[in-house]
Amino acid sequence: MTETKTASIVTGIEKRMDPGLSSAGNGRQASLATLSAHLHDSQRGYDTGRRQTADRFLRIEFTELAEKRAAMAEELDALVSRLGVTPQAEGSTLGSVHRIVLDLQGKLFGKGRARVLQEVVRGESMLEAAYADALGEDLPPDARQVLKRHFRQVRATGDRYEAMLEEDEVPAPASNSLFARFDRLTKPLTSNPILSAIAVAAVSALTARLLRPRR
Repeated sequence: MTETKTASIVTGIEKRMDPGLSSAGNGRQASLATLSAHLHDSQRGYDTGRRQTADRFLRIEFTELAEKRAAMAEELDALVSRLGVTPQAEGSTLGSVHRIVLDLQGKLFGKGRARVLQEVVRGESMLEAAYADALGEDLPPDARQVLKRHFRQVRATGDRYEAMLEEDEVPAPASNSLFARFDRLTKPLTSNPILSAIAVAAVSALTARLLRPRR
């Protein structure tokens, strides 16, 4: 399912949940309400992540991101309220279902670090798309500045985690292969010019002796 299609589904669900949103009559209010829901989903998702993962690095990362997203959500909710939009503090229906699955089954965090990073990248991509949709609407200058600042932060987070995922997906060299063991044995020799020269001389002398015709 594409991110645009997912965002459309979320918007449709929220319209059914909030009659006031359907009667608003313009795309700006719908986009801001969807953005508010996604941002609260993001905060709760990282809060779930810090409690679920056993990876110390990710636990620290998710704790910091949950705090940052909470601050962003508070700022965004104040902004959308001024624009006549009801903040979606409960998040989206899809986001709530996703968090429940994680809490009850540990589905995500039982599949390793790469799977967690994939989910982070997916979530950041959806949130970035929600900000892009909102920025495509007619907004007051101060509101646009806030959303642009948030958008840059979300994009930076997504890019960083995507790079981490790419690093994790690079296969490690087979350290126990014959070539790897030979490389470890010969590295001290090949890295030292003097030892290399001695080794070459010894091999040459041995070769000459072996090839010398017997009398």
